[in-house]
Amino acid sequence: MMRKNRFVAWALVISLLLSTGFWSRDAASAASRVDLHHLYTDADAFSDWAYSAIGDATQNGFVQGSNGKFNPKAAVTRAEFAKMLVSVLKLDMTLDRAGNFTDVAKKDWFYPYVTAADHAGYMSGFNERFNPNESITREQLAATLVRALAIEPIKSPAVIKDIDAAAAWAKADIETIVAFELMTGDQSGFQPKASVTREMAAVVAMRAYDYKLAEKPAENETDPDKIDAITKQIIQTAAFMQKAVTDPAIASVGGDWTIVALARSSAAVPDAYFANYLSNVEKTMKEKAGKLHSVKYTEYDRVILALTALGKNIDDVAGYSLREPLADYETLIKQGINGPIFALIALDSKHYEIPVVAGVKTQTTRELLIDFILNRELQDGGWALGANADAADADVTAMVIQGLTPYYETKDNVKAAVDRAITWLSKAQSADGGFASGDSVSSESVAQVIVALSGLGIHPHQDSRFVKNGYSTIDALLSFAAPNGGFYHVKQGGTDNGGAKPGEVDLMASDQALYSLVAYERMVKGQTGLYDMTDVKG
Repeated sequence: MMRKNRFVAWALVISLLLSTGFWSRDAASAASRVDLHHLYTDADAFSDWAYSAIGDATQNGFVQGSNGKFNPKAAVTRAEFAKMLVSVLKLDMTLDRAGNFTDVAKKDWFYPYVTAADHAGYMSGFNERFNPNESITREQLAATLVRALAIEPIKSPAVIKDIDAAAAWAKADIETIVAFELMTGDQSGFQPKASVTREMAAVVAMRAYDYKLAEKPAENETDPDKIDAITKQIIQTAAFMQKAVTDPAIASVGGDWTIVALARSSAAVPDAYFANYLSNVEKTMKEKAGKLHSVKYTEYDRVILALTALGKNIDDVAGYSLREPLADYETLIKQGINGPIFALIALDSKHYEIPVVAGVKTQTTRELLIDFILNRELQDGGWALGANADAADADVTAMVIQGLTPYYETKDNVKAAVDRAITWLSKAQSADGGFASGDSVSSESVAQVIVALSGLGIHPHQDSRFVKNGYSTIDALLSFAAPNGGFYHVKQGGTDNGGAKPGEVDLMASDQALYSLVAYERMVKGQTGLYDMTDVKG
């Protein structure tokens, strides 16, 4: 389940230059910081988001300092960026070419770089002048990246507030580069006329380097299902979660979802691990006299799913029934749309009947839960967390689909709504195959979409509606994987939205990534869905 503060009204507050790019880099370690201090006396002035990129760009020879300093905040000239670009793309500077610019002479240090970039068609000038000593602007950089990386034009799903301030020749390139999240802006907009700093340019250089070298997995994948890589990742993440969550209990993080993911996976998990969880559940139920929360009924839903996945009785947990609270419709919906969504998921996990409980104001029925959800659909075909939201959210829309999936084939109004949601998700998918909530591209967003698609039998790695520029939802999720088996909430360089910091492994992100990969693996292998636990004995 998601953090509430991730879905508050979104403000266009983004990092100065780059969002996540396509492949994550580890956060700069203490060791790398020491190395940079050895290289540059002004390393303390580096922005956190640029540390690792400056180190990598220096190591690869893309950037150099001057007199022991890097000067991270200084503007990059057009000639300096031409050198970076030629170095990154390994353009041939040995060919005998005539220069095209009156202000670039053979005696100039930048002559071979500017000439190579010009002849490759990546950088150009105006009126036979290159203006090598002028600062390169953000709109010039955007246009250069689009040409150099051969990116097909695409319309940005995000509103660029100051796009009209850009030159006419740069507008399409800015839209494209923002759609690919190689460059973004801040709350003021993209700032097309602003200069690019040296640290910004170092980050751009490394992103361009990664992008140019990387293959497009969905186009070159020999395993059409990518199932071997998925199974390996599941095993690694399952091992990570068991080490990270040593005492699983009733909790939204480090508890029930971990149990669901592990129990539904193909990974080997010791019986003692599940036994420990069951013991903790009974202890908590006794301590709280069966009342897990007065409003957040998703507490009951999570435990129902975990116990069902383990084949345990949900109606006698230390003498208490987990189903009975769900009979109180008026309290169940106080949590908002999450209440009906996860109540349906929990109840339908094993076709549980809703008990009739005397004294409740309104008896819960599946019809009431479905109607509540359908009535919250937005005009664009998606859903959001808030009751008065004006823009849909990928996470919530995907979770709505998960809750409605059992009724897709039997209820025409549900089928129509889900089909509209699928269309909305396809349009909302980013150029790298991922999804954003507000301005933050997170692993949880794409994980929830994978669960939704897998439950409906829509192939997250092959269906053309969910493959953008050769990148599928599966590719996007795996790009958040950390070497230790966990997953980042937001990749290094991404936009912080109140959860784990960019580049930090996060338990919530790892939980959701794990059970989404399990959902996908189960679909590919022809098993029952993640939440369809009718296959569990007990």
